[in-house]
Amino acid sequence: MKKIQEVYPKNKGLFMKLIPFTKEILLICKKNKIKPIIYGSFAHFYHTKDKKMKVNDIDLYIPENSFEKIIKTLKQKKINYKYLPKWHTLIIKKGKLKVEIDSVNFWYKKSLKKVDRINFYGIESKIITLSDLEKLYPIAYNQTNDNKRKILKKIKHLERFLGRKLK
Repeated sequence: MKKIQEVYPKNKGLFMKLIPFTKEILLICKKNKIKPIIYGSFAHFYHTKDKKMKVNDIDLYIPENSFEKIIKTLKQKKINYKYLPKWHTLIIKKGKLKVEIDSVNFWYKKSLKKVDRINFYGIESKIITLSDLEKLYPIAYNQTNDNKRKILKKIKHLERFLGRKLK
């Protein structure tokens, strides 16, 4: 299991507050026997170690049939959330902190063949591989209408890091 290096994104202050909130959500998943896969900007940051990046939220994939278990626990703990069935997404917030849980079945139809195991600040976790992150960005770009510019920026950044165009 890989340990996260002591490297922080540009918005270290927010990021340092995001870590314990994310750990709380990861523990809720663990309690419910759900094994989330971290992806999105944190996975991008984890693989590139780019201190100029911002990580404003943490994105997790779980099977969609696990949403009900998570929602039940969030209600019990009085944690603020919003379920968006149209987008197969669960947004969990605490002030400016946000963890977004997406359906791996809906958003990433190809199975994740391999994940990396990491120590997410004391919690054994799974994270999308760099190879799958490369495949994910073009899919996300083509499926969104709202975030094309933001995703294109991430694609360009990852291409610079890799020294080649994404497929």
